[in-house]
Amino acid sequence: MSRTVLLVDDEPDVLFATCVALRAMGYSVIAAAEGREGLELAETCEPDAILLDLRMPGVDGWSVLEELRAKGTSSRVPVIVLSAHADPSAVERSIQLGASGYVRKPFRAAELAGALERVLA
Repeated sequence: MSRTVLLVDDEPDVLFATCVALRAMGYSVIAAAEGREGLELAETCEPDAILLDLRMPGVDGWSVLEELRAKGTSSRVPVIVLSAHADPSAVERSIQLGASGYVRKPFRAAELAGALERVLA
């Protein structure tokens, strides 16, 4: 049975391309185009891992990460932050809030595959 990844990103092109890449890697993918939807899907779909953008309108990625870590089922799901933030403080803050990994955009499919393999091992 394939593992399920929840992808939360507000950029349609990134969402589409990442979904295609993840499916090619053998993952089942659930996609959310904004933070609140991602939080709801994390609780109802119980993914094996979550890929989370930081910059989103409304509920941003850091707020989503904080809520995920405070909730029941989703508090144990590994979260990999996907972001164009190049500032080391963004990486540090993400890890402090409970992220299991950080992949900078733009990324290659191999980078994403490696990050997922590490958190799902």
